[in-house]
Amino acid sequence: MQEIINILKARGVREVFFGSNGFSIADESDIKDFQLGYSVHPDGSALSGPREGDWQSSWIVIGTDTEVGDPFFVDTSDSALPVYTAMHGMGEWNRELVSTSLCSFLEALSYLRGLSKQDFALIDPDENTITDTSELAVIKKNLNDISGEEYYWRNFIEEHQEWVEESGS
Repeated sequence: MQEIINILKARGVREVFFGSNGFSIADESDIKDFQLGYSVHPDGSALSGPREGDWQSSWIVIGTDTEVGDPFFVDTSDSALPVYTAMHGMGEWNRELVSTSLCSFLEALSYLRGLSKQDFALIDPDENTITDTSELAVIKKNLNDISGEEYYWRNFIEEHQEWVEESGS
């Protein structure tokens, strides 16, 4: 876990918002709290299981989606430290790759933060919201290139575009 903490400290990414979506990332002081309900029961006992679909002991939660609370976690059984997410409350954990490494995930979030400059998730688009489809296509490509993962970021940008369209912007 210390390697993960060191990477998180070096990157200094805590909260990133892009449109209606957001990412809340752990730091050294609260990373243990992020494990509660995933690998650690509130009483301190382990919740990890060896069965398919159970939370795995090699998964360390490093953040959450600010909209729905789904975890972002590192798989420490892989030396590249890939980052995944999974929907919580589904009865089993079906992980989805977000980034091929923790460093590339944090780089992708830093890239988004530089584009949006938001301090919170928006309910409706504002004058600073990126709505141009060609600009969003470039952002999607850059996120794919940075993270090494296409599917997650394609969905991320598509959801952003749907949110913009639904709001009438």
